[in-house]
Amino acid sequence: MIQSFVNQAPTLQPTQGGKKGKQTGFTLIELMITMSIAAILLTVAVPSFNTTIANNRLATHTNSLVTDLNVARSEAVKRGTTVVLCSSSNPNAAAPTCIGSGNIWTSGWIVFVNGTGDTDASQFAAATDTLLKVSSGATGTTTVLSGATLNVFNYRADGTNSGAVADFAICDDRGVNFGRQVQIRTTGRPRLISGDATTPLGSCTSPS
Repeated sequence: MIQSFVNQAPTLQPTQGGKKGKQTGFTLIELMITMSIAAILLTVAVPSFNTTIANNRLATHTNSLVTDLNVARSEAVKRGTTVVLCSSSNPNAAAPTCIGSGNIWTSGWIVFVNGTGDTDASQFAAATDTLLKVSSGATGTTTVLSGATLNVFNYRADGTNSGAVADFAICDDRGVNFGRQVQIRTTGRPRLISGDATTPLGSCTSPS
């Protein structure tokens, strides 16, 4: 049986003139062309990928701020009392504190119920206040700044804010053409504005 299988096996026939059969593969020129095309594609794709990452980072920080503003507003209405959102340099601490002055929100913020009902509340007091949310703030080159040195934002029981206006700018090192702005007027509802080359934000450092 083995002998029969051997007899049936095909035999390799030499090519004409004793030359080897044609072998497939890349030539050096084809390989160089392929590598050149790949290099061009990488040159185009990498900056676009980096832009996508940066845009997603801005969107994440902006959405976090808008979400927490909406939480503060809805909780103020639901609880019938003042709810505060303030910038904080230690939002993840056991007893976080509000930044006393300035307009820098990059390091984070906290949302809490003001147990005393004081509409001018500027500090979280663990003994009387209820902590609702914390945000660790921005990462990378992203900055979160408010206008008019606003470091504390209060929502009243009717959902309105205690000040006339409040503006936040969320930007990175690309500047106003890519920045986001969150506007809050007396109604208390946050409004989002995105900057671009045609309509850039007015400012990344002093929004208004």
